[in-house]
Amino acid sequence: MNKTHTPESHDSLYLAYGQQVKTLLEMSSPAEMAENLWEIYSGFVNSEKVNGYNPRQADLFLTFRELMLFCQRIQAMK
Repeated sequence: MNKTHTPESHDSLYLAYGQQVKTLLEMSSPAEMAENLWEIYSGFVNSEKVNGYNPRQADLFLTFRELMLFCQRIQAMK
């Protein structure tokens, strides 16, 4: 069996993820990101009044929730 992912490639991927998170956190604090996420999600919910029901609403909420939890975990690490 030929494995395409070695432990080194996982480490490289995780380091790349970490760099992306670092870049994101340099733009604003986790608390500011959470506040912005609330504004974005609130705007989405309000737009449904005009645009009608979005069948992806549950999926979008779950993504929003995961991003909020991510911000909370990062804030707790500081």
